Amino acid sequence: MRRVRGTVTSLLAVSLAQFSLLHFGSDAFTLPVRTGSGSLAGNGKYRYRDSTFVSVATTDDEASAAADAAPSDSAAAPQTSPPPSDDVNVRRPSTPPSVLLAVLAVKAGIGKWEEMHGNYLLRPPAETEPRALIHFLGGAIVGAAPDVTYRYVLERLAARGYLVVATPFNLSFDHLKTCDEVIAKFERIAGDLARQYGAVPVVGMGHSCGALLQILITSLFPDTPRAANALLSYNNKPVKDAVPLFEEVVAPFFTAIAARGNETWYPSGTVAMALAVRLGRAAAKGEIPSNDLLADVAKFVTPKRLSSIAPEDVALPSRVRDALTTVVDPAAGALESAGVLPVLSQAVDVLEQIPLLVEEVADGATDFNPTPSSVRAAARRAYRARRTLLLQYDSDPLDESEEIEELLREAETVMRMKRPMISIDIQRRVLKGGHASPVLAPPVDIAERAEDILGAETAKERLLYAEADATVEELARWLDEGQL
Repeated sequence: MRRVRGTVTSLLAVSLAQFSLLHFGSDAFTLPVRTGSGSLAGNGKYRYRDSTFVSVATTDDEASAAADAAPSDSAAAPQTSPPPSDDVNVRRPSTPPSVLLAVLAVKAGIGKWEEMHGNYLLRPPAETEPRALIHFLGGAIVGAAPDVTYRYVLERLAARGYLVVATPFNLSFDHLKTCDEVIAKFERIAGDLARQYGAVPVVGMGHSCGALLQILITSLFPDTPRAANALLSYNNKPVKDAVPLFEEVVAPFFTAIAARGNETWYPSGTVAMALAVRLGRAAAKGEIPSNDLLADVAKFVTPKRLSSIAPEDVALPSRVRDALTTVVDPAAGALESAGVLPVLSQAVDVLEQIPLLVEEVADGATDFNPTPSSVRAAARRAYRARRTLLLQYDSDPLDESEEIEELLREAETVMRMKRPMISIDIQRRVLKGGHASPVLAPPVDIAERAEDILGAETAKERLLYAEADATVEELARWLDEGQL
């Protein structure tokens, strides 16, 4: 499949906004034995070796022995890329080169967020030891920018003492690949955090398709243990139910967009999307488009039959580029300081998923891999998190929390046949709201100012975040109850 990046029209965005579930794996599941204890690491040491996380202090011989002792079927589990192996502690007074490299890897994000190794990181208040690490995965499409779309809920949880890692991902029909990418990103940051904070229990948290992803990570990826999972608006629907009129309208429309037709006259529509996103990316950085980008745009808009007489290279004269840069830089700096450019950049992250999905449909994708029935089988046979919260909203037609609750209780029965002393605590709570309730909230600082002026209840009602706030309270109650 061609990995073409691009933007999308509002029609595409509306059609795909309902693409709100995530499956991955294969129809023939390998269900390996889980390893690990559900925390970052003992004694703050965390290293990836042969699909096994071992202490940094472990000798090579000990590590090899541990790998050899692992269950043989673990080799069949989906594998991820190893994280960096440098011993890094960015909080030590001394600053060896490896530490400096780790610090340079951290980028300032929106508000209090940091960007690190492809993840968005939100730390608890200063001088506060994290009570747990929340690894968050958002919903379809909006999951590409979780620090923006779920900002209120996650910042409220961080303020209560939790370390939050939100991993963005691009939606795809190939969800095994998506899951591998998510885990690889998380592992690249997990080692650094373990060395900073010590052994911290990891709680998986996901909304919509992110909830389904957490179910399958816990079931099929034994080297990514979870002490607990909180699943919001879980659903596991096939494509034809998740996307209305998929077979009748969406699939033919996407196929037509991706089709190249007569190359003499026009290229694929996804090429136009790719160029639009590249232009949007330059604008979001406050930059003048590069000469290569301008040349690609000129090539695209030139009719094929005239391409032989069109100039091969299109470039802005250096004096013109310098003059434009002089004008643009002050405005870009102001927008950067105001936080506008980072938001625009993440809007591009969200939009660039669309042409990828268009290409997948054009290449013949008609349903998720695996099918919903295979997902149910995986959860029933291999789910191992000891505590699970299912958060359901009373006006959410996509929610299937009751179905997954039944499957997880069956999973407990399967586990207790092998380990009689093990029990799984499963709670399901129903709150007022709809499928998008965790997303519908302003940034925390705006909410706090509104509450100071209007009062808490009035502010929540007028700014429409009462449901998101209730979500935070329920999550905090459940987390506190678990005494992680």
